[in-house]
Amino acid sequence: MTGNATAWDPNANNAVYALGLSGSRLYAGGAFTTIGIRTRNRVAAYNASTGAVTPWDPNANSTVSALAVNGGAVYAGGSFTSIGGQVRNHLAALDATTGLAYIWNPNANNVVTALVLYGSTLYAGGAFTNVGGLLRNRVAALDSTTGNATAWNPNANSTVNCLAIYGSTVYAGGVFTSIGGLPRNRIAGLDVTSGAATSWDANADNQVYAICVNGNAVYAGGLFTSIGTQFRNYIAALDLGTGSALPWNPNANNAVYALTVSGMGVHAAGAFTLIGGQTRTYLAAIDGLGAATSWNPAANSYIYALARSANMLYVGGQYGIIDGLTLSGIAEFSLPSVLDAPVGSASPS
Repeated sequence: MTGNATAWDPNANNAVYALGLSGSRLYAGGAFTTIGIRTRNRVAAYNASTGAVTPWDPNANSTVSALAVNGGAVYAGGSFTSIGGQVRNHLAALDATTGLAYIWNPNANNVVTALVLYGSTLYAGGAFTNVGGLLRNRVAALDSTTGNATAWNPNANSTVNCLAIYGSTVYAGGVFTSIGGLPRNRIAGLDVTSGAATSWDANADNQVYAICVNGNAVYAGGLFTSIGTQFRNYIAALDLGTGSALPWNPNANNAVYALTVSGMGVHAAGAFTLIGGQTRTYLAAIDGLGAATSWNPAANSYIYALARSANMLYVGGQYGIIDGLTLSGIAEFSLPSVLDAPVGSASPS
């Protein structure tokens, strides 16, 4: 089964909403203002091996909700209006060494909640209606060098909470009921070039907070109880071709806010206390049949963010205790080579 929490203890004093890994560094964003004994306002970097806080200190003046890392740049999104020593409204590119804001400045007019990099393009989602110098409703593609919005314009009619890219498709989840020029309820596939909605239509009955793709399945988490034409409580696996729900059905009893998926299996985090047929408090590993594995690291409050390397899982949230240890806001778990029953690269069955 999966391993225990390590002694790694960054000790955030408030919620962690976003995590990003780059080599030996783990970046965290959230509502915190101290990490251990150091002042770190809402964004910080750790040595991923030791948990030590680095000198990197962009000092955001409000919540950081999303992170994406690309070599020398750390892209941050949230509700802030100042970060890295500059005025930056809701979206910024930060020097990965100094923490200072680059000249890059898309100047979003409202909160940014999702970021994903694809080549030289940064895709952003949130509640904004203007970003990168153009009208862009709640989702946009930005040149990662200039900060200008590209022609890509799916024009969502309400908030976009999450984004994932797989092949030639951008998957979006949120509150919207129209995106890419077509009716799409809270989840959609968008052409990565044109921004038009694809035929993929999973039709969720409530908002989607998390999307990731592995093999032949799109995994979604959120507040929905119906998706892909099936009853699925808060978590589902959807056919990559059709959007129909696959038989995999962990049946959570409350919201799923974060997912990671690989050939090693699915890790889910959120507000649930029951998932995969077992009591699991806010964090669980799910096998290929949709059952919770024996791993049971129980946290004492909600978990909002997950990030993983080959053999480590990083967990961010509101908690002060997890896996029986006093670890506030962020923790590290060692992982084995496989889960009890790996999902593999094919659709769950």
